[in-house]
Amino acid sequence: MEIIEHADGSKTLVKIQDIPALEAWDLQADYTAFCLTTDKAARRAFTMHVLSFATVVMEEVELPLKTDALINNHLRTWTGIRQVFEAVLMRNGINPATHAEKPHYWSNAGSQMAVAFVAEASQLIAPAFQMLEKKTQE
Repeated sequence: MEIIEHADGSKTLVKIQDIPALEAWDLQADYTAFCLTTDKAARRAFTMHVLSFATVVMEEVELPLKTDALINNHLRTWTGIRQVFEAVLMRNGINPATHAEKPHYWSNAGSQMAVAFVAEASQLIAPAFQMLEKKTQE
């Protein structure tokens, strides 16, 4: 359970659920893409999916956090959203602070960029070499 404390002194009790194994498998793989994207629609969809594994507990009623209205009414602030989002991830074995870190990520990204650059440069320079060869033969 998570307790969200609001500025007005009120509290919201949130129950964090386990994500089914196969869905959690996909979710942990998708988390890295979530961290890297700037696409607001993709980020929102992922956030909503994660929050759907939490419910607000009000006496004997549990309300799944599956709509904007429920999230806005019960979590109220972005910090409340972050607290529940991270709690769902942590409960399901995804540490938000370290999960997106991949060993050699940036060195792999650099080598991929280098390969793409060399391929593009080769396509651009080939006509120049052909012109140079033609001039040399004349």
